[in-house]
Amino acid sequence: MASGAGEAANASGMLLDRLAHDLRGPLSPLQTAAYLLRRPDIEPERRDELLAIIDRQTARLSAMVQEVSDWTRARQLRLVNRRDVVAPAMLVELAVTSSGADIRLDIAAALDDVTLDGDAQRLVQMLSTLIGFMQSRIVDGKVAVGADLVPEGVRIEVMAPGAPWNAAERDGVFHGAEPAPFDEGLGMRLMIAQAIAHAHDGDMVTADSGDGSALIRVVLPLAAAAPEG
Repeated sequence: MASGAGEAANASGMLLDRLAHDLRGPLSPLQTAAYLLRRPDIEPERRDELLAIIDRQTARLSAMVQEVSDWTRARQLRLVNRRDVVAPAMLVELAVTSSGADIRLDIAAALDDVTLDGDAQRLVQMLSTLIGFMQSRIVDGKVAVGADLVPEGVRIEVMAPGAPWNAAERDGVFHGAEPAPFDEGLGMRLMIAQAIAHAHDGDMVTADSGDGSALIRVVLPLAAAAPEG
């Protein structure tokens, strides 16, 4: 028992060390920009460059803080607090639109007749994370997103065509922070995405497509049918 507690404490300590290290990343350019902006002889072009750095690094730092907040809420089972009846096709389309990427999209017509019971904002966040992760893997081509109806509910697959999983990568995607985060964040967004799926009584796993391309599959249960009468 003591050994297990020690291992947990060690893992928490390593995570905190990493958080402190990663959060310093945007702080250094922010401090430098603030220092240089105080100089009275700064040129207008240089001032604009420094203000752009401040905007960019502030946004990055804000995203990191949100990532820590989401991970903490996930650990406390507080990530999803509200549920509404939502259309799965709409969720997929919103995630694709928010990603800003050119996506190959295939939504089955059968999804027009079913609904999910969930937090639309969190589900869009989940899918956007998967799309961003897969987009970072491919050099040429489009991320493929497919959604259809299966006996277990709604199945959504996000695939990186022509980009297979690296050795040992597939089994470790959701088991720890990414060593080199795809979004310059803290590397916890994929774990948060899986936590969102689990909070909706669903599942999220890694898989391979028919041609060996990396794929992440999400299955979410349908909303319970309303009682008649």
